[in-house]
Amino acid sequence: MRHDLQIVLDALLLASSDQREIELDAVGEALGTRAVTSPEIDALLTALEAAGRTIVTPDGGSGEARLRRVLVTARRLRSELGRTATASEIAAHAGLEEEDVRHALALAKVLQR
Repeated sequence: MRHDLQIVLDALLLASSDQREIELDAVGEALGTRAVTSPEIDALLTALEAAGRTIVTPDGGSGEARLRRVLVTARRLRSELGRTATASEIAAHAGLEEEDVRHALALAKVLQR
């Protein structure tokens, strides 16, 4: 795991030391605007789960709607570009903030488990 992501992991574990659950939004906020790949997000979530934490999503439908928008845009861009689009490319084409795209991608990883 990259050093900066290890720092994020350590901070999340420290902040949740008295809890078993970590909200996905907290993971997204901790990542901030760092450029992270899907495998890096997966590694971070796997490490959190290995440390006994459960990743949970906030209540409400906005996360699901944003996820749908991000995935539709990512799939379209993949076929147009012939490669996986970056979070910034997805954000630009979906009309979202890059941080919202990163949250949605992290949610997608959680849902794939």
